[in-house]
Amino acid sequence: MSVSFVALLRGINLGAKNKVDMKSLKALFEEMDYENVRTYIQTGNVIFDNAAYDILRLENALRETYGFDIPVVVRSNEELEEIQQHPIFLKDQVYVMFLAHEVSDEQLALLDSLIDDEFVVWNRRNVIISLSKNYHQTKFTNAFFEKKLDMASTARNKNTVNKIVMKM
Repeated sequence: MSVSFVALLRGINLGAKNKVDMKSLKALFEEMDYENVRTYIQTGNVIFDNAAYDILRLENALRETYGFDIPVVVRSNEELEEIQQHPIFLKDQVYVMFLAHEVSDEQLALLDSLIDDEFVVWNRRNVIISLSKNYHQTKFTNAFFEKKLDMASTARNKNTVNKIVMKM
């Protein structure tokens, strides 16, 4: 079985800002020698089959092509399947914050002290959270995690994670 990966791009195609065409995004990845490239929805999910990826090279190419910074987080199909198996993922109003770096013990303790919704930090790189309010009403948004953890992250809801895995 081959291993697929997904590059999760942060902050593109939200309203009228940071527009990125999915066809040009797919072409950019192909020009960078990524294999079996496919995209899923407009929020920046690029699936590919190369095990050798370079996040810094990707972010530089995205900045040069589109003219603004686009943080990238990459996860394997195996990692996403593990997330799908977590009991919290099976609940309602679930979001996953894909973190750019692993969290420290101090950051874990900080999250434990601040978050009152049910959540888990999985493999120190992903926050799986079952929101008590909808995403637009909760304070536990992607921006919250970026600010508290001082690192880039990008959020996907449970349905999007499930569909990405199906396409991998």
